[in-house]
Amino acid sequence: MEFGVLGVSYKEASVDIRDLTAFTDTEKMELYNRLLDIAITQAVLVSTCNRSELYIIYETRKQLDEAKRLFLQAANHSVPLFLKTGRDAVLYLFEVAAGYHSMVLGEDQILGQIQSSYLLADQCHACQKQLHRIFQSCFAAVKQLKATYKISEHPLSIAYLAIKSIRRTVSLDNASILVIGSGEMASLMLQYLQEEPLSALYVCSRSKEKAKRVMASRMDFIPFEKRYEILEQCDVICSMTASPHRILRKEDMPQTQRKQLYVDLAMPRDIDPDIADDAWRTVIDIDHLQQEADDQLQKRKSLLQQAHGMLEQAAQEAYERLQGQQMDELIQSLQQRSEQMAADTFALLQSKLQLNSHEEQVLKKVLHTSFLRMVKEPMLTLKKAKGQDQRLYAQVLETMLKGE
Repeated sequence: MEFGVLGVSYKEASVDIRDLTAFTDTEKMELYNRLLDIAITQAVLVSTCNRSELYIIYETRKQLDEAKRLFLQAANHSVPLFLKTGRDAVLYLFEVAAGYHSMVLGEDQILGQIQSSYLLADQCHACQKQLHRIFQSCFAAVKQLKATYKISEHPLSIAYLAIKSIRRTVSLDNASILVIGSGEMASLMLQYLQEEPLSALYVCSRSKEKAKRVMASRMDFIPFEKRYEILEQCDVICSMTASPHRILRKEDMPQTQRKQLYVDLAMPRDIDPDIADDAWRTVIDIDHLQQEADDQLQKRKSLLQQAHGMLEQAAQEAYERLQGQQMDELIQSLQQRSEQMAADTFALLQSKLQLNSHEEQVLKKVLHTSFLRMVKEPMLTLKKAKGQDQRLYAQVLETMLKGE
C-alpha cells in the first residue's frame, strides 16, 4: 500500500495544457469509476485553474502506471505529468493545501478547493479509511499552521491593499466613492467596497453593459464622459482602466474645497500625479501599493519558512500512520492465516484419529500454539524493520500470503 500523486500544475505546464485537464465533476466521477477497474478504490482528483492532481492509494507499480494512463485518457491529450510517491507525496499534499505551491503564496482559497474535491470523492465512494485519515490530517495541520503563524494577516492582493490604504487615510463612514473601470480589478474593489458603510458608490465606464457585470444593486452608473462632473461629490476616486493615456488630467480637474483621495491602480497610470499639488487632493498609485505587497510577500515567505517544520512533522506522522495501518493489517492477516492453518490441520487429524474430548482440546491448543509460533518471528521482524526495509519485507510477506 502506497500513497502517490500525479498531475499537472502551473509550475510545469502552460495554461493551454492545464485547460486540457480542467475536469468537470462528471469527468471526475467517470475517472473514479475507471480507477475501480484497476482496483484503485481510494482517489481524490483536485482540479483548479492552476492544477489538476490525482491523489491515490495504490498497491503495485502496475496500478500506478495504469492510473497515469487513465488520467491521460481522461484529458484526451498527451500532457507532461509530474509524479511523487510515499512520504514526498504526503508532504506535497500538505504543502499544496497550505498554499506553498500557489501562484499567490500562502493563499487560503486552495484549502477550500481541496476540501471540496475530497468531499466529492467521498460522495462518489472513492475514499476509504486510509485516504480519509491522510486528508483529515492534512486539513488539521494546515488549519493549525494558519492559526499559529497567521499568514493570512499579510494580504497580497493589490485591491485589498488599496482598501486598507483608503481606510488608513479617510473615514469610510458615509463616504462617497467613485470607481472608474469595469475589469477584474474593479470588480474586486467593488466587492470590498460594498461591505463598507458608504453613502454612495458610483461606477464609471465607457461601456454600460460591462459596468453592469460588476455592479450590485446599491451602485450607480456614471457614463465615462461625465466623470469630471461627479468628482465634486466624491471623497475617494479609484481608477483602474486599460486606457493607454491619462483619463483624469490636472488641467481638466474641477475646483474643490473637499479633501479627496485618488487611488490609481492602472498601469500605465490613469491619474495625472500632478493633481496632488492641490492641497485638497492626495494621490496613491500602484507603485506605492506594489511595494507594500512586496513587503507582505517577504513576510509571508518568512512565516511559511518558519512553519514548514510543523508541516513536515505532520506529514511524516500521517505517512507513518498509513504505513502502520498496512503493517497492522498484514500482522492481522498472518495471525488469521495461522489460525486457519491450525483449524484446517485439526479438522484433518480429527477425521483420521479417534480422539476423546480431552485429547481434542489438547491437540487444538498445541496446533494453535505451534502455528502461531511459526508466524511470530515474521511478525516481530516486521515490527522492528524501518522505512524501506519494512516495506520490502511487507511485500515479501504479502506475496507469500497471496500464494504468488
